[in-house]
Order: sequence, then C-alpha cells, then structure tokens
Amino acid sequence: MTDAVVTGTPAATARPPLWLVLATAAMAIVLLVMSITETSFKGQFLIDQGESLSLVGLAFILIAGFYLHRRDQLAASLPLVVPWLLYPVITQGDQIIDNLSITWMRIIVHVLLAAIFAAPVAVIVFGVKWVAAPSRRTLITLTLALLVAELWIAYEFLGLLMIGTLLAMIVGVGLGAWGLPAKFRLSRKPQAASRAAWWTLVIGVIVSGALYLGFKNRPGAYQGSPSYYMDPSQTGAGYSLATVPPATTPAAMPANADAVRSALTRYADSLQLLLDGYYVLDRNYNYHFHNELFLQSTPLLTDYRRAGLATIEDANRLRGEADAAAAAALTPLPPGDPLAALVRDVQGYAAFNFQRAATLERMSAQFETTKAGLQHATHIYEGEGKYLGVQLAALLGKHRMVLNDPAVALVVNEFAAKSRAIHDRYANRIVGF
Repeated sequence: MTDAVVTGTPAATARPPLWLVLATAAMAIVLLVMSITETSFKGQFLIDQGESLSLVGLAFILIAGFYLHRRDQLAASLPLVVPWLLYPVITQGDQIIDNLSITWMRIIVHVLLAAIFAAPVAVIVFGVKWVAAPSRRTLITLTLALLVAELWIAYEFLGLLMIGTLLAMIVGVGLGAWGLPAKFRLSRKPQAASRAAWWTLVIGVIVSGALYLGFKNRPGAYQGSPSYYMDPSQTGAGYSLATVPPATTPAAMPANADAVRSALTRYADSLQLLLDGYYVLDRNYNYHFHNELFLQSTPLLTDYRRAGLATIEDANRLRGEADAAAAAALTPLPPGDPLAALVRDVQGYAAFNFQRAATLERMSAQFETTKAGLQHATHIYEGEGKYLGVQLAALLGKHRMVLNDPAVALVVNEFAAKSRAIHDRYANRIVGF
C-alpha cells in the first residue's frame, strides 16, 4: 500500500495516511489510560512532570497537518487531529477546575472525558476504513459497538455520570448517522474542504497552546495543589537544610550509642506514623472527592478524618518521646560531633513536620465544607506525604558521611532504613493530578 494521493482525488474522500492513523492510535490509547488510572501509575509522568511533551505533540500535528494539506489529505485526516490538540489541555486539568463549584467541575471533566473516550473509537474506525474500505453503515455500526464496549470502562473506573455521557454519545451517533438530512452533511467540494480543514487545524493548535500556557501560568495556580512547596510565591517555606551545619569530621562510636540510636529510631517511627495518618486522609479524601465528581460509590473508611487525625496525634506523642531521648543523647556529645549534628537536624525536621500537620488539619477542615473543596483536601495530604519523604531523603544525603560510616553503622542503620522506606512510600506518586 502507499500513501500517495491520485491527482484530482476529492479532499473529502482521500484516505488519511497509515502513519498518522498508527501514531494517533498510540496517542489516543495513552490518553484514555491516563484518564482512568490513579496517580500512583507511573505513566502519569506523561500528564504531569512530562507535560511539556504535549507541546511536542502539538508541533508534530501542525507540521504533519501542513504536509497533509499540501497532499489534499488533511480534510480526511481531521478527526485524527483531536487527540493531539486535547493532550496539552488535559495536562492542566486540575488548574482548569480549580476553585469551581462541583457542578462546573463535573461538566468540564466530562466534556474532556467525552473527547478522550471518543478519540480511540475514531482512530479504530479510521484504521478499519483505511484497511478494508467498508460501507458507511458498517463504520457506523462499528462506532456504536466500540462506544458500547467503553461503557464497561466507565463503569469499572469512573461512575454514573460517565456512563450517562457515553449513552448520550451513542444516541448522538445514532441520530447523526440516520437522522441528519443530506443537505446538512459536510460539503464534498475539494478546495473548500481543504481550506476549511487547514484553518480548523491552525485555530485548534492556537487554542490548545493558549489554554495550556494560560492555565499553567495562571496567577495562584500551582498544579491544583494548595501545598506550600508547589506555590511559586512560597519558595523557601519548607524546612531549611542549612539550619544545622553538616559535620566535616569522621564519626566515632559514642559511649551512649544506645541512647543516640534510640532517639534516631523513634524520630523515624514518629515520621512513619505521621505518614500513615497522611495516607489515610489522602486516600479517603481522594475517594470521597471522586465519589462526588463522578457519582462513584467507592467505600470510605468510617469517620476517616477522625481516624487519620488520631494517627497523627499518636505520631506526635511518639515524637515527644523522641525529643526526650534526643535531649538525653545529645548531652554527652560534643557540639561538632557528626552524630550530634544528625540528631539535631532530624529533631528540627520532625518539629517542622508536626507544625505542618497542625496547619493541614485547619486547612482541610475548611476545604471539606464544600464538595469541590475535597479536591484540595486530598492534594494537601498527598503533597505533604510526598514532600515529607523528598526532604527526608535530602537530609539523608546531607549527612551521608556519617550514615555511611561503618564505625557508627549500629547506631544509624535502622534510622536510615526506615527513612528510606518513608521516602519510597510516595516516591512514584504524582501530586495534584
């Protein structure tokens, strides 16, 4: 087979090239998978941390569109353009629905999901048309069958509103296929169709890029999360690793080794328990929000807010025990001792995080007063859980000389292992999606 177009072939009836069908099929499937998977799915990199890739896709489809326009294939290929235009927009999904009511959130999200669900259907239909050139009725039947099949995806991963959206799409396809008068169907005039397709693509690229840049750089918008560390206006609001200077001399096994080890281990246990509380609140606020947004029925932990906050209170009590152990451990150690520097830094980091926990409790209480605010409640605990581990890993890196010193391995190894586990808990989590 060849992508060549016979001279004089009407633009409206020319086939889209196979390479565009295959490339768009991959794009459409990725978008659908990203829209229904949770934030722990590693592929979410493509929609958040790697969101600039969407602009590469936008440039690709503009260049490809110009090439197809010159070959009178763009009009026939125009439906395949949609996923490429959609990708930059959905990377800013949280920013788009930030600060809206739950009703407007539902409307916007399901309009985007309708396009995401339609994209793979359109690509499959175009692929079948490319290979077999079936009748129009067969293509319509295939379209309806694929939309019906997607009802299972909506039921399994989303909710009643998406099921209703797909049913409306199915009815719309049926009515459009069999009930639309011929005079309202697309023009078959080659030159008019070709020009219209080109300007549709150009305008689409401009609008898509403008929405991406506009929402990404909107004042006060930072990935949909109210967490301080994602807010450009609060740079440096986290725990300062410069507070305690790192030691520059080798460590030695102290006489009170058990006391130092106990203090460090208790701090690690308190931070682990704090993270457990954050996880309860993060996941349940997340499920609660999605139950409201999609009309899902995901079970929630009974009185999950009280359970999460109770866990955080237990963690704070354990932190108090760690503070007492640290005071006893530090007394015999000289000020410049590497273990003393590590204990003081960990002590300061724990104090900072438990101060943050009290702030998050006040913020989430305000957020949960509205259904839309549940989105922010889940994001602050999700974000705080991730950043707790990120900064703890940085703290370990700062004190790596003492942590890697075989002379004090029995003192620091348990603390280091537990701290790495805290970091790993949220390491693959993308915040604010």
